[in-house]
Amino acid sequence: MNRILWIVLIGLGSLTASNAQIYSYSNLAKSFSTAYSTSSPRMQAMGGVHSTLGADISSISGNPAGLGFYNRSEVGLGIGYVSATTQASYLSETSSRNNSFVQLPIFGLVLASPPELSASQWHGSFGIGYSRQVIFAQPISISGVNNRSSLLDKFIEKANEKGATGQSLDDEFNDFSKTADSPEAVAYQAYLINPNNKTGGAPFQRYEPNLPTRQLGSADNEGALSQWDISYGASYLNKFYLGLGLHFSKINATSTTFWQEEFEGAKYVSGLQYQEKLVNTGSGLSATLGMIYKLNSNLRVSFAFNTPMFFDQMNERYDATLNPRVLGIPSFDSKGNPITITRVGAVKLTPNEFTYQLITPLKLSGGAAYFFGKRGLLSLDLEYVNFPGMQVSSVELSAADNINFENKYNGQTKKNFQSALNMKLGTEIKLNANFNLRAGVATWGNSYAPTYDSIDRTVVQISGGLGFRTNQFYIDLTAYQRASKEAFTPYALKNTADYSSANLNLTSLQLMIGTGIYF
Repeated sequence: MNRILWIVLIGLGSLTASNAQIYSYSNLAKSFSTAYSTSSPRMQAMGGVHSTLGADISSISGNPAGLGFYNRSEVGLGIGYVSATTQASYLSETSSRNNSFVQLPIFGLVLASPPELSASQWHGSFGIGYSRQVIFAQPISISGVNNRSSLLDKFIEKANEKGATGQSLDDEFNDFSKTADSPEAVAYQAYLINPNNKTGGAPFQRYEPNLPTRQLGSADNEGALSQWDISYGASYLNKFYLGLGLHFSKINATSTTFWQEEFEGAKYVSGLQYQEKLVNTGSGLSATLGMIYKLNSNLRVSFAFNTPMFFDQMNERYDATLNPRVLGIPSFDSKGNPITITRVGAVKLTPNEFTYQLITPLKLSGGAAYFFGKRGLLSLDLEYVNFPGMQVSSVELSAADNINFENKYNGQTKKNFQSALNMKLGTEIKLNANFNLRAGVATWGNSYAPTYDSIDRTVVQISGGLGFRTNQFYIDLTAYQRASKEAFTPYALKNTADYSSANLNLTSLQLMIGTGIYF
């Protein structure tokens, strides 16, 4: 089947932790470009600040200039317990889902310069580490009674738009594999939509369209964008710090959506179940150039440039299954005699595999930190993210089809997204020779344009923690909670009054423990 035709018909995309939207490559790119938990437990306790402080394994994946502060080697890791909860409101009904798991968010090894070189004008450290930049874990569950539409109306619109007939939809069906090439053909083979009796085609219709429809839906997401980092940071006269980092990312994300409808008081079809599954995998490469400068013994500033990450080949596989629940459908046998169909098996969508290229937005960050002697510190990070610069393309398509593909989805990106400013503020107070108390707050700016919808998707996070450090090892305990708003649209129709979206309140709680040794 023509790939671009398939894409236009179903608009593949992503239902992920950060965005539960109608399938779209623009939202897919956004979900793969939004990183929250990317630093050590110590830095997470301070709101995620790490651009300016240095001498932390976060510098490996963050501002590599911070590696220049090391004067001895270190190995450290963090372990986190994550609890992600979604509260949804759909058609005046509320529901809640939770997903909890344990993860390894960060690991790092820093090899510092030998002590005899630390007194020279230049000395530096090499770091290699692993970090989870994006976690796909936010679950969704919605329910309500819809008096205006059904998912079948979406399939009907698609059949009408392409001028389908009963014969053309039959031609899309493979009787051997029991699969159909489009969702509307799947619905037709399941006896859920029918052509007009006079035209044999549009307008398609469904049985008893005015019945109240109880709808239940869920979305489960799993996987992560993981990253291996190789970085080097150097110090000049212990005043100016410069670093370069290379980042090798791996995406492995699976989204499974389940949709169920029950037609109340039905005579012919009692309901349906529709399940979709989208798997995305790919590898990417990016780089970071950073610097830190000590203005004096108390104040330092930083700057870092993070290139867009280029995913040379994103692989996706999409499939779906429609299971009708039939009471009794009037029909005819091969001889034209009237019969009643009481049992219809599941019909599957022909699995689609597609490859494309993805470029994430560039990021510019800067910060400042003020040290109150040995009593504590206050640090601020600012990060600019150019979300309209996200791009997709596909060498799998012909030149003309790729132009259409780029124009459609890159155009959506420029229209629907805006640049965002993220802010992080944190403090650390030294309680005594070994214990440190930390707290922080962070916000991630709304990356959706005001014309997209009225939802403010600003993310707010509060955090705190306690650290114990000696000359040989350290242990850090951290907790943070992140909250934001989103929307989930199970399907869309031409008339916006005929379908509904669910309002979502997303929260994520993470408890972290970090430990490391110096050598």
